[in-house]
Amino acid sequence: MGRKSFNTKTFADTIVNTFNRYKLQVAISVIFLVLWLIFFTMNPKGFSEPATYAAITSVAPFTIIPALSLTYVIISREIDLSFPSVMALGGWVLAVTWRALGPTPIGVILALLAGLIAGLLNGLLVTKCRIPSLIATIGTMFLWRGVVLVATEGFSIPLGKFRGTPIFQVLVGRIGGIPMQMVWAITIGILLWVFLNFHKFGAYIYYTGDNRDAAKMLGINTSKVLICVFMLHSVIAAFAGILVTLEMATFWPALGEIYLLKSIASVIVGGTPVTGGIGTVFGTFIGGLILELIETGILAVGVTGFWIRLVHGLVIIVALIAQVSIREREIKRMRTIMGIG
Repeated sequence: MGRKSFNTKTFADTIVNTFNRYKLQVAISVIFLVLWLIFFTMNPKGFSEPATYAAITSVAPFTIIPALSLTYVIISREIDLSFPSVMALGGWVLAVTWRALGPTPIGVILALLAGLIAGLLNGLLVTKCRIPSLIATIGTMFLWRGVVLVATEGFSIPLGKFRGTPIFQVLVGRIGGIPMQMVWAITIGILLWVFLNFHKFGAYIYYTGDNRDAAKMLGINTSKVLICVFMLHSVIAAFAGILVTLEMATFWPALGEIYLLKSIASVIVGGTPVTGGIGTVFGTFIGGLILELIETGILAVGVTGFWIRLVHGLVIIVALIAQVSIREREIKRMRTIMGIG
């Protein structure tokens, strides 16, 4: 039997089709690479040092991890503003448990359980009480932050004595200089991407966000989907709170507040519109990296930190313009294929 010859045309068509399918992710990745190239050109020495990337990968996961699960919430055409408070709740439960029992997995389990309860409350308020998620999660944001503040009376809880313990190393240790929190971010990102794209639950999320009435007519229990989405998001937010607490080796009652806008911006920059029905976990991951790259890059090139928010805003605007342009072209292409004028 003769060997099949390499079909250049088929290969080219495959590349084109793949690009068309993932053009939004490609555009976001290009923005990231352009920003990296700009910073590298301005400070080649700084961006050739492994320490620079170690700094980025040590802090970026705290924005990325809650943003990954927030992508599910926004795809389903809802919003959750309570997750920074849930991060604090998870970190507080861990700190209190470890202070009483030592560095035990029980602390992690209880912290995740607290996140699960917080997410269940959000889901029930939205689906059973029919409160818009924006309003409901503002309420729970104050509720859980209040619980933490009352319980701690505003004081921090030091955990430095647990550094070096096995569970500490598993959660926020270093592997060959790579922070474990980055490994966790990548792992969670892969799992959420697989579920969103290859599991029926992911399809249910897309249907729920795209057209809730049509989803119900297809037999999808949209209330159950939303409750599961809120619970998943809060569990992951609590886990992020655990990682932040251990990385700082101290629990602070204000934990999580700085990640609210950054995580939401990561989702939006990554290509998930607040209108729901579409979105990408990969884009959110890159969006989070973009925001952290900007912060590190601006400081590395010697520019004052006051420029960080300005550049953040410019990048968000550019990303949104690119997304709108890509989607409009896609709509025109589909109309052409369908013969619609």
